[in-house]
Parts: sequence; C-alpha cells; structure tokens
Amino acid sequence: MNVIWLIGRQSLQFLFKDRTSLIWFLLVPIMYIFVFGNAFRNQGGDPSRWKADLAVVNHDPGPLAQRLLSYLKSDNLHIDSLAQVPEDPPLRTLTIPDSFSAALLAGKQVTLEFNEQSSADAEAGMTAKIAVQKSYYRLLADMTQLRLSGRKINASGFQKLDRRIPCLTVRTEYAGRHTTIPSGFNQQIPAQIVQFTTLMLFIYAGSAMLDERKRGLLRRIKTAPVSFWQLFFGKLLFILLLGLAQSTLILLIGRFAFGVYLGSSIITLVCVLVVFILAIGSIGLCLGFLIQNPEKMLGASIGTGLLMAALSGCWWPIEITPLWMQKLASFLPTGMALKSLHLLISFGRGFPAVLPYLIGLTAMASIFSLLFGRLLAKGQEI
Repeated sequence: MNVIWLIGRQSLQFLFKDRTSLIWFLLVPIMYIFVFGNAFRNQGGDPSRWKADLAVVNHDPGPLAQRLLSYLKSDNLHIDSLAQVPEDPPLRTLTIPDSFSAALLAGKQVTLEFNEQSSADAEAGMTAKIAVQKSYYRLLADMTQLRLSGRKINASGFQKLDRRIPCLTVRTEYAGRHTTIPSGFNQQIPAQIVQFTTLMLFIYAGSAMLDERKRGLLRRIKTAPVSFWQLFFGKLLFILLLGLAQSTLILLIGRFAFGVYLGSSIITLVCVLVVFILAIGSIGLCLGFLIQNPEKMLGASIGTGLLMAALSGCWWPIEITPLWMQKLASFLPTGMALKSLHLLISFGRGFPAVLPYLIGLTAMASIFSLLFGRLLAKGQEI
C-alpha cells in the first residue's frame, strides 16, 4: 500500500511543478464560472417568468388608456414608457392614440399601433402581442360589466371593479412533468466540474504516461521491487487524486464564492465523482499509450475533452439541444456525470435518481481501467 501511495503522490507532485498546470487547475475554472455564470444567469427556467421588452407611447391621458397600461404592466412585459417614438426606435413599440378613450366611449373603432423591428426575437414579439391583446380584451370586459351594472366608465368605476370578489379563478399548471432548466451558477458549477476534470485528466494523465514511456521509466520500474499491480493501482490513485483535487476545488468555489447548493447527499456526490474520475482518467492514461507525439497528445487531449464537454451540455443546457445530442450525451461518461451532478446539485435529488448513471460510469471505469492495465503490461515489455 505504501508503494501505491508513493507512486500516486510522486506523479501528482511532478505534475504541479509545471506552473501552467496551476493556471488550468485554478484560474481558468474560476474565470469560466464567473463569466458564464453571470452571462446565463436567470436564463431558461420557468417560461412563465420570461419577459419581453415593450416601449409604450401613450398620447391619451384618459381613464381607458391608463387602465390598458395597468394591465400591460401586470403581464410578462418590461414596459418602457415614452413621450414619443425616438429617432432610433426600440425593438417593439405600442402607440396609443390620443382619441383612444373618447373613441371607445363613443362606441367607435380605434386602432392600437404595434411596430416591431425585423431583427427582434420572434418569441418575445409573440409574447408582447399576446399581452397587448389580453390587456385590450380585459379592458373591453371591464367596460361591458360597468355598462351592464349602470355605472359610469371612469376611474372610480374601475376602482369598484378592482374591489370585487372574483367569480372565477383560473389555475394553470404543466401537463406532465416539467423540468426547470438549470441556469447561472447552478448550471456552471456542475458543467465546469465535468469539463475541467476531463481536460486535466486527458492532458496530464496522458502526457505523464507518454513521458514515462519516452524516457523508459516503465521498463526501469520493472527491475525495481514494484509489482505490476502496485504500478497499476498507483497510476489509478494518481488520476483519482488529481480529479478529486480539481472537482473539490470547483465545488468549494461554487459553495462559498457563489452560494451554490451542493445537494443533500454528499456521499452520493463523492461516489459519482470517483467513478467519473476513474472512467475519464483511465481514458486519459490509455491516450498516453495510443499517441506517440507530445504535440499530438496535447491537441488530441484538448480537442477530445472539449468535444465531449460540448456534446454533454457543459457549454449550454443539454435540454435545449437537438434530441440526437441529448441521446448521445446519455452514452458519454461526461454526459452521465453531468446529468448526475445536476440531479444532485441543481435539483436536490438523492441516490436512487443517479443510480442508473452510477452503474454506467462504473462499467466505463472498469472497461477502460482494464484496457489501461493491458496497455501498461505491454508497455513494460517493450
């Protein structure tokens, strides 16, 4: 056991003698979390909380225009009240004419002018149009009730309507199971754990094995009082220590710097991280045998790591990607790990929810560890 610990510890110490590794290990993850966590904050989530921007130019001081505005402000809109349309018009503008109240009270037709630039987001534009129509119909319904009750259509009449007890209440809910898409730091902490742990293990585990092969260290170890299994488990301990150091650092940053909830089952979280690190680290160690050139090793490690991170949802929520990408992520170790971390961290789920992914990651860790053992045995013979 002492020999295994010595091999793992020395490999880790050799790694951190390279100052550039500290940049990837510490500074770059913090930068990614801060920038992208703020950039995508409050994105996604509950669609009922989405809001569209709408500039309103109201030329009518009458009670009906004010009533219409009050309904618009209570909808999913960011209202920007303007005295007139500026030379550089907003994305979408609603203009209420000066004859709005007088025309409606006289029973005449009146037109609300809604303008939208061609570059505006189509979904936000539809949200604004529906909000305007809803507000207009609610105004007509209020006018109808005041007329039927014999009251005057004015501010006082509208105030009496507001004090009424609703005869009908509409309750809306999602049909089926609705999943809130993680956003902000809740998205970035699990994503960057997966991405940077993958990159660190691919780059440094593979490079360490390639370097030891090039310098003939594997052959020399064979002549030392070190068994094959001690060397094998020593290398696995090296990747485990490296991966746990990287993931634990990001977890601590997320918890104490950005206030991210780490879930109710820390033991399950550790289990997920351990099998994920062993799976990804074993792949990285195998790359050290399959690639012969250090420059190609670095390029392949970074390229493969970033591709797996992107396909698994580390760059964007996997829920917004095409269906084929979501299915592919379920077969990647990075995808299974990220899904597990989101279930534990973002949604506060427990062990039963991540059990299928734990089984998948354990199977991958076993397969690639055995493959690494086979390559290591051959490497010592050469």
